[in-house]
Amino acid sequence: MPLTDDVPVRRRTSRQAVATAERREQILDAATTAFAETGFNATSMRDVAARAGLSHTGLLHHFPDKAALLEAVLDRDLGNAALDATLDPHDGESFLRGLVALAERDARDPERTRLYCVIAAEALAPGHPAHGYFRQWYQRVRETVTTALQDLHRRGRYTGDPLGIPAAATHVASMREGLNQHWLLAPDQVDLVASVRAQLQLYTDLPL
Repeated sequence: MPLTDDVPVRRRTSRQAVATAERREQILDAATTAFAETGFNATSMRDVAARAGLSHTGLLHHFPDKAALLEAVLDRDLGNAALDATLDPHDGESFLRGLVALAERDARDPERTRLYCVIAAEALAPGHPAHGYFRQWYQRVRETVTTALQDLHRRGRYTGDPLGIPAAATHVASMREGLNQHWLLAPDQVDLVASVRAQLQLYTDLPL
């Protein structure tokens, strides 16, 4: 009985998977640019498809609707952020240094930072598809910053009021929202990284 060789089938499947992954990245790149320029509400799926060099039907094959596309864009961004910086809240020192590293990354990629600001502002509306996403994300950020500041306090490196750590965590978690906008509007006047570093330095005697 002849043996069946399925190697060509596996190769075709592998090539298809690679092509699909590459096409997905192209779509997410196009969506990131579109959302950063015009926001979620004013961007259409047809616009994203055109930017990605796809038909509208071709785009829907990868993402069934605009909300799913936005969620994928945000998930990719947060995943890249996790790769770019070490953010272990149980090590307060490395956590704060990681926040500085993220500021450095954002300063190199203003389009990504603009996307975040635009979508976050739109998501304040309860009916926005990313409203729950950002609500949960901001809560998680406040919690992780609180953990990091508490670790600094245990190590004797926290210079603020220990009773005010929850408020300090909210300040740290929120500062980028304002700083990002000041920097995007006047990059020649606002040093994003230096401003983040100076803000964090208010809470620790460690050099950042």
